[in-house]
Amino acid sequence: MLKRRILTVCLLLALLLTACGGQNREPEDPSGVMPSAPGEGVTEPPNEAPEPAKPEEKEPLSLEDVLTDIYNVAPGTAGSSLRAIYAAGELLDWIDVNSVEQEDVFRWIDENVPMENAVELARAWAAVLTEAEALMRGDETAYDALDDAGYTIKQPYRSTGRVKWAAWKLLPLFTQILDRTERTEYRYEAPGDYSAVTEEALAGIWVNDAGTTVLLFSEDGCRIVYPALELLGKTAYAFRVRDRSSVGYCPALDIDYLQNDFSAPLVYYVSGIDDTHFWSNTQNKCFRRLA
Repeated sequence: MLKRRILTVCLLLALLLTACGGQNREPEDPSGVMPSAPGEGVTEPPNEAPEPAKPEEKEPLSLEDVLTDIYNVAPGTAGSSLRAIYAAGELLDWIDVNSVEQEDVFRWIDENVPMENAVELARAWAAVLTEAEALMRGDETAYDALDDAGYTIKQPYRSTGRVKWAAWKLLPLFTQILDRTERTEYRYEAPGDYSAVTEEALAGIWVNDAGTTVLLFSEDGCRIVYPALELLGKTAYAFRVRDRSSVGYCPALDIDYLQNDFSAPLVYYVSGIDDTHFWSNTQNKCFRRLA
């Protein structure tokens, strides 16, 4: 009996020791835990749409860019009309947000336009001014042409003042002809054939011997570049040749630059004209044809 009790006590002690050992067991090493399979217990971020590519920003136009596009119009060549309207739209946007000194324009001309191309530059500038005026009048044909040329005006408000401002700032595009003209004194010439003095005979570009005035005649009218009178060549004015032979006088060239009714025109009394020049003995003036 005593042995049985001793055995029973020993068994109980053994059970108690086993229970205590289980309570004091250390936690398992987390490094030994197997990682979960991909997608199990992990929340993936939502799919994000890629950001749209930003349009490439064009560099702002420089004075050199604008002048080069005007110079490249080359009136009378294929595509010149589209180049002129494109340059006009570009000019109107550019002149609104840029300041320019005439000295910079003169410098560009000296560096890029040889003397023999002076007339071509003036013709190109006249063509661009014609288109710029049409745009500022809201001419639908001009805007259609601008679309065809691939240009959209960024400053769409209309004001002929923008053209006048451009004409003033870029005046050297015309006056470079005066700067390159050799001044000579007027010499009397015998009167020519008065019947030869016609609007058609005047078509072209003329500069006076005094180097003060340029006249550009075309189907659009006559542009007057006469800085002393602040005539900048901005507008092509109506003109006419008035026959005065009935009273024994030479023809009068009237350029309607003020009233639009020929009531106060700029007048030249033309004693004669040929392929190279026209002259006025009454006013002691001679204009040489450049083109």
